[in-house]
Amino acid sequence: MFPDKIGRYKIKSAFGQGGMAATYRAQDPSSNREVAIKMLPRELQNNLLNRSRFKRELKLIASLEHPAIVPVYDVGEEENQPFFVMRYMPGGTLSDKIKKGKLSLQEAASIIGKLASALDYAHARNIVHRDIKPDNVLFDSDNNPYLSDFGIAKLTESAVSITGNEIIGTPAYISPEQARGERVDRRTDIYGLGAILYEMLTGERPYDGTTVIGVTLRHLNEPVPDILKLRPDLPSEVDTIVKTAMAKDKEQRYRDALDLARALSRAAFGDEQSVPPSTLSRARTAIPKALWIGVGIALSMLIFGTLAMRERLPFAASASTPTEIPIVSPTTIPPTDIPVPTPTIMPTATNIIPNIPLAPGGADQIAFLSGNELYFMNVDGSELIQVRTENSAKTNLQWISDNRLVYLSRNCAFMVYGDTKRVEQIVCFNLGETLEGFRVSPDGAYVAISVQRTLNILPFDIDALKKMDTRFNLTARKDNCFYSTFPFREALWSNDMKRLAARIIDTELITSDQVVLLNIVLSNCANIGLTRLDKIPGLNFAFANKESAKRITSFDWNGEALFLLNDDVRNNGYGDLYLYDSATHRKTLLNPIEGACCYRDARFSPDGKYVLFAFQKFDSGNSALYYAPLTDLEAGASLTPIELPDGFLLPRSSLQPALRPAP
Repeated sequence: MFPDKIGRYKIKSAFGQGGMAATYRAQDPSSNREVAIKMLPRELQNNLLNRSRFKRELKLIASLEHPAIVPVYDVGEEENQPFFVMRYMPGGTLSDKIKKGKLSLQEAASIIGKLASALDYAHARNIVHRDIKPDNVLFDSDNNPYLSDFGIAKLTESAVSITGNEIIGTPAYISPEQARGERVDRRTDIYGLGAILYEMLTGERPYDGTTVIGVTLRHLNEPVPDILKLRPDLPSEVDTIVKTAMAKDKEQRYRDALDLARALSRAAFGDEQSVPPSTLSRARTAIPKALWIGVGIALSMLIFGTLAMRERLPFAASASTPTEIPIVSPTTIPPTDIPVPTPTIMPTATNIIPNIPLAPGGADQIAFLSGNELYFMNVDGSELIQVRTENSAKTNLQWISDNRLVYLSRNCAFMVYGDTKRVEQIVCFNLGETLEGFRVSPDGAYVAISVQRTLNILPFDIDALKKMDTRFNLTARKDNCFYSTFPFREALWSNDMKRLAARIIDTELITSDQVVLLNIVLSNCANIGLTRLDKIPGLNFAFANKESAKRITSFDWNGEALFLLNDDVRNNGYGDLYLYDSATHRKTLLNPIEGACCYRDARFSPDGKYVLFAFQKFDSGNSALYYAPLTDLEAGASLTPIELPDGFLLPRSSLQPALRPAP
């Protein structure tokens, strides 16, 4: 049984009893939000040597504010039992994900990158986690990872010992120095990161056993297992990364968590810039760097060329350089019985060279994602070309002047040149400063950057942006219009550049997404703040579907009064499609395919008269892409999808499409 209340919090259910704490799901009546409460068991309360020290250190932990650390809202006592209140995380634990199957290298690298950023932030404040394990990695509804339970092992260390039923930390992930009762520092957490990395990639713990002492002795005495025996498909450097992170001697581990994350990012995504000075670098010096690059290019062309031939898709392979990524010119792959003498545009499978497509809606080409890969194609579906192949998550696709596409990936903004497919890095921010929005103004003069939930509007100067690596570089610029009025996620420009449509987290509704219309005055931003003109959802707009998660999955603006947006009903972001007129405050439920759900990623054409959107039947995982006049959507006219290869659009993937204005 669990208590009805703890403090002012009404208990709804119990998550379970761990070695250090009992966890409950509760409702906070003062804010009307769900929370999670951790309470130390009664048998431990008398073992705390200094209760005032406990509460003092718990409040220190509660002061941690980082995008990848579960926020602690409150601390207190209930009948002399200390407890703390934190954000409820509905996405489950990393343990839950591992039970469903091994993670890919890219998935693991993305998770480790965010956890490493959180640890680096805490370590800079002299706080060591001490209990890094999958159960302490929680996920929100958007599948973002968070670290929880900072310092709980330290706060309860007087109650446990290696000779009893528990040890300080968790046996399966404990560092050798912890097991010996020695002083710990940030490298203890790095050991734990290495252990959970091994488990994410293999589905097994690096050391296991039937007793606490048995597992602990294996951490002390046995070599780190070779991960390639269980995952021979992984790059060989992953084994070096795990063994460096889990070195018995902490002096031989990575110097900090970000070094580990950078090494793993390079192995997963080929990010040449992020390789730290470590044993990984020394292990590869036997082979000249130029040879490694040449082999990598050759293998990439072979692998992705084979895939493209099988799917009849063109592709462009790439090789990384510090700031520019040259890419082989794209080529359309014909049927296998037609030779390809040179990498040029070839006839289609019907051996008929297609006519140059018209530009309905003022657009001639679409950039979009399938999975994490970037593709270009004409608006009629012809000349489909795979542009990027490094499999990193991408967002915020936008065509800008001179046939260039801007997108976000790995906390950086990149630019693809539409003619050569060359990729250029614009700006990168520290891992601890989440980059969520990067939007160039219609005239190309300004850029609106949302980083760490702040909005920064400054001249779009690529050379100046390349020199920046933290949001504080932005705020230090005199020509930056800096706003923190709302927690900003991304922003779109009006056609006249006098307003922004910004997606924010509405703190009044706890975690609800909202789109707000804001006035901006670029000439006098230092003295004039943002004015909220309208909000979606709000008094004039409410989602209709009771199954909706009330989250805005995607939205677009025609730059004047009309908005397209959808909520989250199924499959990671498909929902009902709405049209909203901010001038009349009129909401229309479109759902143009037989009035049925579900849609996502709707985009206005450059002239605002056409709409591009993805559709997926409620009872199906098959997705289709449509491009049709807005008047046809409003009238419920019969629509024809763009012809794409079967199964090409992944069922839970966001397309993030962008329509290129025709010249």
